Amino acid sequence: MPDPNLKTCVGVDIGGTYTRLAIVDSMGRVAADRRTETPSTRNGEDLIRWLDHAYHACRGETDSLPPPDAMGVGVPGVLEPGRSAVIRAVNLPFIEGLALRDLLVERTGLVTVLDCDTVTAAWGEYCARERQSKRFAYLTIGTGVGAAVIIDGKVIRHTHHSAGHLGHLVCDTSDDAPPCACGSSGCLESLVAAPALSRVAKSAGIGRDLHDVEVALQEGDAAAARFIERMARYLAVALVNLVHTYAVERIVIGGGVSVGLPSLPRRAGELVRSATGTLIPPAMEVELGCLQDYAGVVGAALLAAEHAPDHDVR
Repeated sequence: MPDPNLKTCVGVDIGGTYTRLAIVDSMGRVAADRRTETPSTRNGEDLIRWLDHAYHACRGETDSLPPPDAMGVGVPGVLEPGRSAVIRAVNLPFIEGLALRDLLVERTGLVTVLDCDTVTAAWGEYCARERQSKRFAYLTIGTGVGAAVIIDGKVIRHTHHSAGHLGHLVCDTSDDAPPCACGSSGCLESLVAAPALSRVAKSAGIGRDLHDVEVALQEGDAAAARFIERMARYLAVALVNLVHTYAVERIVIGGGVSVGLPSLPRRAGELVRSATGTLIPPAMEVELGCLQDYAGVVGAALLAAEHAPDHDVR
């Protein structure tokens, strides 16, 4: 007999490399999930088909739980004002203009809420902590770089209904700063996102991927140490700007880079904590995410549970 006090929602995290769907209970526990490489057909049909299949497969594994009340979907990019579709996604252009929310409502029958993927991951990490900071920031570093800020339990929204596009803070103003997909140069994303890190590491002969760099660093490789120090300084510039803008008490760093190359965000955190500026709170914490690959789906599901009654999309 299902627990009458326990509710479930569906969380979806659509990323530049992988997509995950999960059924999550109201305690933030993942009951069942599926993951695949993000289908990238031009019209999005394969993505919708996979999400429909994954949803019903997970439902088949959670018969002992009450049926989901709603679905939350984290997507990368700029959402249209009604948050029913993505109008700009530099790393996943095939989802631009796709009526994602309506198509998922049609397939699943669930009230569906779209949000920025960084917001959903931030909410998951925020809810996962026993002590919730009054001023909390989350930075995710993976295929791209995104950030979200939560103040007094509310997501700060100011740029196209998302939490800003802080991955495009300019952290390198040199003449040879790398170009970014957004059209600018020297953006944080063009410097420390996984593709950029891998490209620089390969050209320096440190390794084929981020794990290789981490291993080389732990083995005392001098080139790996120089690489980490250089990239950590770029990341620290962005983190200090984040603190100066929002006066945050805690910054959590998640995403694939925090898993594959944890020494980078750790070193950046050390640099920020050693900063002497009076605007850096002395007790400010910089730490790695605790939910890893599940932050997005957990946060999306919990946001859907909280906001679904306000989104009448059926």
